[in-house]
Amino acid sequence: MWTRKTTQRLLLLAQITAALVALAGCDHRRNDCTPGTIQVDIETSPTSADPRFGTDAMSSRVNELIFDSLVRNDRNGQFVGRLAQSIEHPSPTTTVYHLNHGVRFSDGRELTARDVLFTYNSILAPESMSPKRASLEELKSIEAPDDYTVVITVAHPYAPAVEIATEGIVPLGTPLPAQGSSAAPVGSGPFKMVAYSRDEAIRLERNPYYPHPPGGVESIFFKIVPDPTVRALELAEGVCDFSGNNIQNDVLPWLAAHQSIEISKTPGTTYRYLSFNFRNPRLRDLRVRRAIAYAIDRNAIVSSVLLGDGRIATGMLSPESWAYQGNVTSYSYDPEKARQLLDQAGYPAGKDGMRGLRFEFKTSAEGARIGEIFQAMLQRMGIELTIRTLEFATYYADIQAGNFDITSLQWVGINDPNQYYRVFDSKKTPAHGENRGYYSNPEMDRLVEAGKTNLDPEARKKIYAQVQQLAAEDLPYVSLWWVDNVAVMNRRLVGFEAYPNGSLRSLATLKLAAPHGGGGEPVASIQ
Repeated sequence: MWTRKTTQRLLLLAQITAALVALAGCDHRRNDCTPGTIQVDIETSPTSADPRFGTDAMSSRVNELIFDSLVRNDRNGQFVGRLAQSIEHPSPTTTVYHLNHGVRFSDGRELTARDVLFTYNSILAPESMSPKRASLEELKSIEAPDDYTVVITVAHPYAPAVEIATEGIVPLGTPLPAQGSSAAPVGSGPFKMVAYSRDEAIRLERNPYYPHPPGGVESIFFKIVPDPTVRALELAEGVCDFSGNNIQNDVLPWLAAHQSIEISKTPGTTYRYLSFNFRNPRLRDLRVRRAIAYAIDRNAIVSSVLLGDGRIATGMLSPESWAYQGNVTSYSYDPEKARQLLDQAGYPAGKDGMRGLRFEFKTSAEGARIGEIFQAMLQRMGIELTIRTLEFATYYADIQAGNFDITSLQWVGINDPNQYYRVFDSKKTPAHGENRGYYSNPEMDRLVEAGKTNLDPEARKKIYAQVQQLAAEDLPYVSLWWVDNVAVMNRRLVGFEAYPNGSLRSLATLKLAAPHGGGGEPVASIQ
């Protein structure tokens, strides 16, 4: 008897076989065979190798290996000093960071408070047009009274003030990136960038002035591989050493059958959501948004597409957050309720079952598959969803500018519930913030603005409980799932530690065992 599982296996076999045939004439040898080099396959290029400009997840992943910041969040989501050896809070609006002595950029220059001051001033300078400028809006002043002291002052009490200190630091005088430039500035992190060919590869080598473990990774070759099947094949053949959160879930059992491969799965805080553009009058209708929420079978997607590697989300904050409130309005799969809401909104089904509701779903190549699932689910309700797939940089630019009807993205590394202010406050629309859907609700504005200025943790927790409930009721986003972190790696990598936000930071502390050979196992070993 044919079952869904059998069909999935056959489709996977066909995918891999086709890819093997297509790649049969290619040279699958490692791009660099030096013992201390590892290859990491990533799906897209970073949008910027300059920490003052990169806001996408891939930029963050690569840049945190090159640049250090005053503070950084640890595996428990708590902020700890990096460049700062100690932190003082002499007043509710002032934070003093005392820098470590002897920190050096990869070109040998010592990092001082003057470099920190320059970095922040260059983000704030209007001519830089940095997208990170909006995240520093609370910054009143930054001063360097001496070479090892940085004083950051905010205009009024600001609960997440320490987040201001998370920007990657570049040396004094570092120019703004030229148009089309992909080279990274000098950093003080564990690696330095030595080569970058956009949409092809990035090469990092050890910062000679940064301590690293004996027997550790000496260089990282990031290869941009958009095709998930090719990424899986390169892992199986031993060409690639590591891929994080970018292997299709239905391929994982096949990869797990290879003795040279290890798979790590841990709960993650990355939040997947569906976003609406409120400039579209039809999407401003709450009944339409709720109908869409009821039309999406999230359990089926997590079960059959993610193969269980995710948790149904109630909002942006995962259960690991101190401010998490999960007892909010939820939208279990209910097609009948969805149809009733659409009828009430004035969109009755026609003879063909369609309701005259048409929306464009913008996505990148990586999101096309999930877009097709949304398309099929909404079509059952009589909603037509047209999928428009764009190259990632173009897609991301459109989303940042608010040029979409519906899209689905992920928020990575949410450290503080103040994220709600950044994405839902009516003043934070494009050019001023990340409210890309132009959502506006006076009650949401009141709550998120109160949450960012209240310094009492218990009071903030109560405020954000209300915020999470209002977001669930008003649906600026449809919460989908929190993505589990799935790292697939060659067993010669020893000591990988997962971060809830999917950070690749532990690549800097890995040790290398004797290399394992390529997979060599037959495709028929799929279980």
